[in-house]
Amino acid sequence: MFRRLLIVLTALVVAGGSLPAQAAPVSGSATLDIVFEPLREGSGPGAKIDKIKVKFELDLVLTLSVSGVDITSVSVFTFKGLEYQSFIATGTIGALAFRSQFIFAPNIVEIKEFRDSLGLPIYCVNFADPNGPPPGLMNLFPCTGPLAEAMGHALWWLIHGTDGIFNLIGLVPLHPAWANLILANIAENFDQLDAPLSFRKKVVDLSLSLAGLTIGLRGLFANIGTTITPVWRMGVVASVEGQTVSGIVIRGETWIGAEQGLECFGECKPNERIFGAKVIRDFVVTEEKLFIRNLKIAGVTFGARMEFSFVDPPVGLSFLQLTQDFTLAPFNLVINNTINVGNLGPNDLTILSDVVVTSLRIGEMSTTAVFVIWPSVTGAFNVFFSEWITTFDPPGMKVTSHIKFCIDENWCGLAFADGFIIGTSTGIFVHNLSLAAAVGDLTINILVSMNNLLTGFQRAHVDVALKLGGVTVKSGTVLGPDQLIAQVFTVETKF
Repeated sequence: MFRRLLIVLTALVVAGGSLPAQAAPVSGSATLDIVFEPLREGSGPGAKIDKIKVKFELDLVLTLSVSGVDITSVSVFTFKGLEYQSFIATGTIGALAFRSQFIFAPNIVEIKEFRDSLGLPIYCVNFADPNGPPPGLMNLFPCTGPLAEAMGHALWWLIHGTDGIFNLIGLVPLHPAWANLILANIAENFDQLDAPLSFRKKVVDLSLSLAGLTIGLRGLFANIGTTITPVWRMGVVASVEGQTVSGIVIRGETWIGAEQGLECFGECKPNERIFGAKVIRDFVVTEEKLFIRNLKIAGVTFGARMEFSFVDPPVGLSFLQLTQDFTLAPFNLVINNTINVGNLGPNDLTILSDVVVTSLRIGEMSTTAVFVIWPSVTGAFNVFFSEWITTFDPPGMKVTSHIKFCIDENWCGLAFADGFIIGTSTGIFVHNLSLAAAVGDLTINILVSMNNLLTGFQRAHVDVALKLGGVTVKSGTVLGPDQLIAQVFTVETKF
């Protein structure tokens, strides 16, 4: 059956590509990924490759435009067949814009967004069907307990490719092919793909512009039960946004039966993620948010984000973020300051961290320095030099040096192997050197990650892409200190 599906899909691609561009109401893309993962006996430089694990993925996106409405089909195929299917309809009726999405998948994984001790957003799994064999996905990425914060950073790293501005657990940047392998192994180990496809979620987004205000409504309808015994839950996110005469943007959000996070389906690949909100079990008001942006006073642009919780403790104002942006004109130095304030208990608002980012550009050279102010082990606030990014971008080329320094005395002086802490070293967490170049239709991106300044090689990513007419051929290689971690070949066509 899978072979017949591939034949049909190939025919669709050929037919779509052969029709004249102006006459064809169907457009889209087809992306074929083949990922190779060498598996070795034992460990160390002398270990031999025992076998090679192969992953196959075909992403087919088709869009039909009829009378101002775009209907899009997103299909993800693997060796198991059709892994994920989504249908999306978007359009505009006068001042009303709408988007409706239906999702069919064998599983659903609800990922909650919460904040760590420094006010950074991280993830945990608070529901999964199936949850998998013990310990289960919910215990692998717990929302509470001593491992919640560390595993929350790890899950954020898996989904976004990097672990935020602090990079607390020292994880090197994650190549998409490597992330594909890790997420696929998790899905396989926790039996995420064995059930048949069933209706899992519907998302409706409405946006109405009226009298200078933008009124938004996101409706969520999800099956958090099993494919055999469905359990339906509903959530709503209502928002109102407006701009004053002086340019100040104010936005308010009310979350009912929903909370911040995302929902994953299949193997949680990029096409299988729904960001923005996730449902909860009870249809109650969970939180309200207030955003203030573009408030300018004396050359400084201020912003604020306030989050009020009504379900998860502490109830009331749970998080406050204040931002200030300005430029020192004589030096053309751009400064951004972000203060994160959390509620650690009843009426206990505490500054969790203060991040200062300074940027300076001179000709083709730019440099960015990041400073972090947060409590040390003694409880006093200290200033830490967190990151130093230098970029040189002449025409056709871009070279970047990105150094991350240690800002936690508990981990300073530790080194890493395979992306994790193992031994002793200096206070440098990661030094990333990257090169991006383009020659005609050929593009090359190289990233080298080290755990010290120009020493301690940890990881290398080599990506090459060649555009041949309407087809792009890509190669991605992930190298470790003594082995090939992953190799991906990609063929992408747009029509």
